[in-house]
Amino acid sequence: MQIRRILFPTDFSDNAKSAFQYGLGIARKFGADLYLVHVVHSFPEMRPYNVRQLIDLMVKHAETSLREQLKTSKEHEVRLHPVVRVGVEDIEITTLAKKERIDLIVMGTHGRTGLAHALLGSVAERVVRRSPCPVLTVKPPAVKRMKAAKRR
Repeated sequence: MQIRRILFPTDFSDNAKSAFQYGLGIARKFGADLYLVHVVHSFPEMRPYNVRQLIDLMVKHAETSLREQLKTSKEHEVRLHPVVRVGVEDIEITTLAKKERIDLIVMGTHGRTGLAHALLGSVAERVVRRSPCPVLTVKPPAVKRMKAAKRR
């Protein structure tokens, strides 16, 4: 098995930061490139509001946040590629995976269950369904600790 390109979608949450360590570690172990992608969700045009201006602002913020993440990751000896896309999260992630011939997607989950999961859905779940390659989903650390405590 060759892993040359890893895609790491991020929403900049604590869960994503935790999952980033997995992606970084795997990239380091295999000598793979790591693509960091943030998708700014697109909104339909709503008159009289300037939605395009809001999206442009969100893209600039995402680019700045990715640059900050790159600065903190330079010492890890991994080639990092920051990407910001505008659209629907799972579609943009899987389209990028196909375009860049990604071998593995590593992404965090929010660990929602029940009603919250039914109402909010799961980007990770939709990516798993649509992905052209394997997907490693990383649960939030707090969920792992709570489940371990319940088993004791």
